[in-house]
Amino acid sequence: MHELPRCLLPELADSSSLGLSPPSQLSNVTLEDLELLLTEGLASPEPLCVETPERYECSGLVSSSLIPEHDTPKQRKLLEQWVAELQAEVLRLRGHKDRCEHVTLGLLRELLQVRAHVQQQASELHQLRQEVQQAARSPKKEALELSGPQSQNQIKALDKRLVEVREALTQIRRTQVLQDSERKCTEQEISLRVTKLTDLLRQEEQGREAACSTLQRNQEDTNQKVDRGLAKMQDQVTKFSEDLSIRFLKRETKLCSFLQKCFMAMEQRMKSSESTRLMAESSLREELESRWQKLHELTEERLRALRTQREEEEGHLLEQCRGLDKAVVYLTKFVRQNQVSLNRVLLAEQKAREAKVSLEESQAGELATYVHENLEAVQMAGKLAQQETQGALELLQEKSQVLEGSVAGLDQKLKGLNDHCLALSWKLDLQERTVDLKLSQVQAAWEGVERKSLQGLVQWLKEVSAHLQEVQEKVNSLPQQIESVSNKCVLHQNDVDLKISAEGKAREFAVDALRQELATVLMSVQFLKEENPGRKIAEIQGQLATFQKQIIKLENSLQANKTIQNLKFNNETKLRTEEIATLRENMLSLWSEEGPWPLTLGSKRVFMSLVRQRFFIKDIALGELVSVNSWGVYQAVRWAAESLGLLRVAAQPQGVALWMSCVSGQVASVEDSPLELDGPAKTRSNLSDDPLEACTQDHVSDPVPEIKTPVLVPVGARVSCCLMERLFHSS
Repeated sequence: MHELPRCLLPELADSSSLGLSPPSQLSNVTLEDLELLLTEGLASPEPLCVETPERYECSGLVSSSLIPEHDTPKQRKLLEQWVAELQAEVLRLRGHKDRCEHVTLGLLRELLQVRAHVQQQASELHQLRQEVQQAARSPKKEALELSGPQSQNQIKALDKRLVEVREALTQIRRTQVLQDSERKCTEQEISLRVTKLTDLLRQEEQGREAACSTLQRNQEDTNQKVDRGLAKMQDQVTKFSEDLSIRFLKRETKLCSFLQKCFMAMEQRMKSSESTRLMAESSLREELESRWQKLHELTEERLRALRTQREEEEGHLLEQCRGLDKAVVYLTKFVRQNQVSLNRVLLAEQKAREAKVSLEESQAGELATYVHENLEAVQMAGKLAQQETQGALELLQEKSQVLEGSVAGLDQKLKGLNDHCLALSWKLDLQERTVDLKLSQVQAAWEGVERKSLQGLVQWLKEVSAHLQEVQEKVNSLPQQIESVSNKCVLHQNDVDLKISAEGKAREFAVDALRQELATVLMSVQFLKEENPGRKIAEIQGQLATFQKQIIKLENSLQANKTIQNLKFNNETKLRTEEIATLRENMLSLWSEEGPWPLTLGSKRVFMSLVRQRFFIKDIALGELVSVNSWGVYQAVRWAAESLGLLRVAAQPQGVALWMSCVSGQVASVEDSPLELDGPAKTRSNLSDDPLEACTQDHVSDPVPEIKTPVLVPVGARVSCCLMERLFHSS
């Protein structure tokens, strides 16, 4: 931005000193237009540069006032808005730069025009001076050569011409002085404007640098605030986990008794919900197949209608093209008839002009013969007068003087007739030229009209063909899009089936591992009775600790699997809804813009039903997070209750057999109960039916909605471990 005026100033100085010839194509921009453009264009970016740092300062204040613990996406949106505003301002400044360059080019062109005009005036002055010198030399020679009334008339005419030439010279000098003053003023104005432009551009650059620096500072401040907020969040999470562990230690004893009663009811409800889910999936699949069949039929009908309409449009276009061809033929005939009539008119005008010229020539000849005859008669009269008496000499002299005056008048009449003939010839030439110009203009106009009509026809045909091709491509791409969507649905269904089967296999493997570990624990309990109990108790405690760790790991892995599956399902549902929405928009745009058929209710219902289908995936909003935390707490408490029950049974006599039966029953229940995505919601609904709702809602529900607590599962596991160790030591 700084270099442009520095480059233009030496160009202006070189062009003014060397006197370059003007370019072939010069702009018609006036000085007033340039002033308006400069004032409007240069006044606009200053408040922008002033406003930008203020805006960034207040935005920085807003960002500092925002709480980074909860509003990080808002800060990102604000930063994106600031970046978009900066980009818009950069584009604005670029446009202003282009406008300034255009204005400077216009000023250069105007300077070149002024210089060319001055050069033309200088050449005209030089020619006038040469003519004056020639006119000053010629009268002396003519004064020596000529004498009499004719020479006096010529001298008077030359004097008049000299006076006119002097006046013209004075006017030219005045105009030259005015033009020089105007040129100096314009050069001064241009230099002042260029300096103003450079100052304004420097100010704009400084403002932009300040805005960028403020933006960087604001970004650094926001990053620091976000880091502080994250540290605060981590501290709050640790404090909250400690508080939760204390609460669970206090209230887990109450929950154990209640949960043991609710386990059987929960398993029965889960089985019933599984059966209902399977029924719903089958019904949904049947509905999907029926709707897909209806959609295929509708698309085939619409394709047929589109083909018929395209054929009708092609026939209509062919008829229009034929009509246009007929119109072109009629126009050519009309143009030829006009040309023939114009040729006839021109021939008639030429004949009339030739007749007038011949008449004028005959009149001039008659006048010349009459003058010659008069002169001969005068000469004869002079001879007769010389032969007459000397008394009639005075009368003859008077008559001769009268005859000389008549001869001079006749000469003047002849000169006037000659001038009149020249003027008539010039007028005829001008009329011929004007008629030729008019004919050429008319022919050019007719040719331009024909070309425009032909070009319009060609462009219209191209647009119609392109439009038809676009419609045909859209219609051809519709079945492919429908097939792709159906294939994606089938693939998604297969993926879900594979995931469910893989989860079932993984659960079976985990249950087998648990059975093996329980068998080892039972064997160790049997060895307790036979050998030294102190060592065996310590070994069993270590095995129990490892067993609890493995259980916690298994629960964590199951929970991670659930969250991953939920996220995948949510992403897939998002993608599927977006694809169906785009398909719907394409179909609606085709129906509204290119479609010849009306928008029927049946088709719209079918399409909206296709868009609103969620298939057989859990109905979750797009912006919500999957709440798996309460389900983890529920599992941890369940394992703690089971471990308590097992330890109590093991402490009693004949407790090994009861322990084995309880463990096998719990394993069977784990095998039968499938891992569903909506476990926590069902647990909440089931827990709310019992009288101990006030006791359980604090533990099962999310205590803080803002913070999703994936830490709750290990906290519950730690609680169960502590309780089991205490009970084991007490027993």
